[in-house]
Amino acid sequence: MKYIEITENLAKSFLPKRPLSGNKGTFGRALAYIGSEKFPGAAYLAAEAMLRGGCGYTEIMGTGELIRGLLAKFPEAIYKNVSPTESLTDDEINTVTEASLTANATLIGSGSGCSAALARLTEKLISLDTKNILILDADALNSIARYSDSSYLSGSKRKIILTPHEMEFSRITGISTVEISKNRMVTAAEFAKNHGVTVVLKGNRTVITDGDTTYVNTTGSSALAKGGSGDTLSGLIVSLSASSDAPTADIAALACYIHGLAGDRLAEMYSEYGVTPSDLPREMAKVMKILSASSDI
Repeated sequence: MKYIEITENLAKSFLPKRPLSGNKGTFGRALAYIGSEKFPGAAYLAAEAMLRGGCGYTEIMGTGELIRGLLAKFPEAIYKNVSPTESLTDDEINTVTEASLTANATLIGSGSGCSAALARLTEKLISLDTKNILILDADALNSIARYSDSSYLSGSKRKIILTPHEMEFSRITGISTVEISKNRMVTAAEFAKNHGVTVVLKGNRTVITDGDTTYVNTTGSSALAKGGSGDTLSGLIVSLSASSDAPTADIAALACYIHGLAGDRLAEMYSEYGVTPSDLPREMAKVMKILSASSDI
């Protein structure tokens, strides 16, 4: 199968422009419904990645206790309290979906906890009549697999990016992890093509595909093989998606390259053992500075 390796020059070409005349409205609104009592750290990691990814507005929806902690650390973001995923009401589901209509890009599922209510929210977000981008991470995918099915993805008017690791991809496809591991590019591309989505199949040499164009990432190492790394990647993807009008596969490929290179640079300082996901957002911003230095931004 033909694929394109993501190089530094290719990543530079995908980087969103930053015109001097731009303002916060120019660079888009990124929305995230993330985190939970069990996994509050996911929201912190994704939130900082969103803020450092270049979007004009970062909006976070979550439980009151989580929001209070986030506000103390990241006063720049916009916050709204809603219930945990397992107890979302229909009114709150409507609140999240209405917010998604006004956001350029929406992220759900990072550290949210798997639940039937999250599956209902995911289905509703998928079905919205909008071209705004939707990123489905972690428990959004797990909730679809457990309480719904992937058929909801087909025919959506939205641009959708899925960010599974192999186990999550196995849950939503029904294909064993053994088979996925043997045929990563083919299985990801076929699913993307059949459902009209972009798949970011994480792992060694992450595969990014919309079914027509397939990228393979050339950065990253075992330094990223730690809980929380994926949350920073998803936060970066939604931030870049909010500020770019590029194809979703190109946006996701750029995010994977930046994320992986940040991990590589950190590993040079701390070793692959010593890098933590909390190190990543600031280093990703430094990588973006390097990429922008020789581009026509």
